[in-house]
Amino acid sequence: MVKDKNKNETTGHAPLFKNLQAVLEHLKKAGFKISQPKLYKNSKTGQIRVNPDGTVWESEVRGYASTLKRVGGKIDDLNDIHSRRSAKDILLIDEKILKIKFENEKEQGKYILRKDFEAELAARAVVFESGFRHLFNMKAREWIALVNGRVEKSPDLLQHLNAALDEQLNYYATTRVYQVMFEGDT
Repeated sequence: MVKDKNKNETTGHAPLFKNLQAVLEHLKKAGFKISQPKLYKNSKTGQIRVNPDGTVWESEVRGYASTLKRVGGKIDDLNDIHSRRSAKDILLIDEKILKIKFENEKEQGKYILRKDFEAELAARAVVFESGFRHLFNMKAREWIALVNGRVEKSPDLLQHLNAALDEQLNYYATTRVYQVMFEGDT
């Protein structure tokens, strides 16, 4: 099979502009500073080659555009298949890099699965609640005796309650692993 060097393998047709006017419109749309007389003059001096049938290869336009000053427009304005594909390839590569980086960080333990995180939080909440219930049951008589039922001794009661709260929070805030049994549907 003989390949035509003028055919674009991606689209199956030659990347051509039908004439210099189409080149001019393309370059202006892409934000390049160019005038019709300048383009035609440059085509006569060989700075941009025009085929005998009046068409211009895309590669010629790209090379010529690299010599021009850009005054506006966006790279998205270019109808250039290669530049669009390159931009998409770059985005794809960036996404792959981010995914690999995330996977590495996950393996290093920087991230955990959401369901594991939520299960850990639920388990710690159960431990937190049961710790307070146990604390209240164990210390209720001590706290009642502490104030002898007198309201003016409430600051002493509050001081002991806050100390018990601090003790329970310190116990809860450890990196200790808890075993909690969940019943029913989650």
